[in-house]
Amino acid sequence: MGEDIKAVKRKLNDYLLMEFGIDSEGGTRPATESWPFELTPAGRIAVGSGEPDVFIFQLEEPYYALNVGTLHCYPVAGMSIENLKVQFAGASWLATQEPIDLSTSATGLLGVPSIPERREAITSLVTTAYATETSFRILEGLYLRKTIRYYALVELTESHKTYLVGSGIRPVETEFPLASSWRRLSYAVGLCLQQGALSK
Repeated sequence: MGEDIKAVKRKLNDYLLMEFGIDSEGGTRPATESWPFELTPAGRIAVGSGEPDVFIFQLEEPYYALNVGTLHCYPVAGMSIENLKVQFAGASWLATQEPIDLSTSATGLLGVPSIPERREAITSLVTTAYATETSFRILEGLYLRKTIRYYALVELTESHKTYLVGSGIRPVETEFPLASSWRRLSYAVGLCLQQGALSK
């Protein structure tokens, strides 16, 4: 492997050193290409050919470290590199839609419904897709200000299955229970994009 890969590994390890708060001997031990983690190239999610931008390392569980313009790390949580591509496609699309989550106050945001109104809209999506008596919990809920649409990751209480529900789409069962709700929602949105259920 060339110097470029070594530089990327060093940059990622520097990021991971701070991200995980690893003792670096009082700040005197700098990150290297092989410390604090051995980073194994796992693949590439950026468009086009080039060096790997996804690496895998081991902590208490396997993690991905990504160098994709910005640095990221996630537990693998059962996701393959192809799954990561779908997740990032969904997250990128959502970022263009001016998303507002259920914990963000709409005060001062013209035209944005209140938190109770947004929650009620998501409830309506679930009861329309299933039944009014369906018991569920919202794992992640978004109002897309740009297109005035709602998307949410919900878990049905009886089956414990998780679905993406949203404006103008059929519910999408969502895998990867060990991944965060945000990653799972992004992945499901990415699937919808892949299948042409959402306009890019």
